[in-house]
Amino acid sequence: MEVFILEIGIDKKVIISAIQRGLSNAQTEIYNSNTITENRKHMEKWDKIHTCVYDLFYENDRFTITPLDRGLFKLLMIFDNKEHTLFTIIKKDNFNKLLNRKTLSKAHYIDSMFDYNYLYQKNPMQISIFDAENMFSEGAERQIKDLQTTIENLLLTDSIKKYITIVVDFKGFTLTEVHAVLGSKWLEIIETDDWSEYINPSFDDIEDNGKRDYVQSSDLKSKISIKPSVRKQQEMG
Repeated sequence: MEVFILEIGIDKKVIISAIQRGLSNAQTEIYNSNTITENRKHMEKWDKIHTCVYDLFYENDRFTITPLDRGLFKLLMIFDNKEHTLFTIIKKDNFNKLLNRKTLSKAHYIDSMFDYNYLYQKNPMQISIFDAENMFSEGAERQIKDLQTTIENLLLTDSIKKYITIVVDFKGFTLTEVHAVLGSKWLEIIETDDWSEYINPSFDDIEDNGKRDYVQSSDLKSKISIKPSVRKQQEMG
């Protein structure tokens, strides 16, 4: 199979280090905040991750990096102007939920981004529970195109040719998995690149009981599991 993902301008080790630094910074912030309920814990992680990743790219003319406001949540868009490739970061369980939706009456931001991968063909060996030609309602199609207009206005470009999802997983404040995923507009995984080997195990996690839990190398590997029989069962394992 032709390799698409490997032709990217992002240094895997550097971006993974930024994600780990963000988790470490969130850990320090939360444990020093002395709050009783820790409701901010989840969002603090993403704010720190996005800030550390932003700091990597904002002075590099090759990249355009900007937040995308989705109401209760803001995600970070990274656009490689040379390769015309858009990147975002998402947690693995959220990514799997999006792949396994039972209805497509309402569009998600990832649908707008996957739509940039329209040149990549649907895998004929996989059976979709949706009609590939009429997956989204007319209203959802309008939402997809409207959000693409917003994305392109924010990035100051109309030349996005590929979208790569950086899918991460973490336990507490410890990064455990990173994959780069090329998804099709039919919500299928076309190709994955496992970046987990570049995770630095020296970033440790302080658990609630104060003990340090070091990441073991055996925990850093995970394969993508694609069930070919029914599309809605496909997910990253």
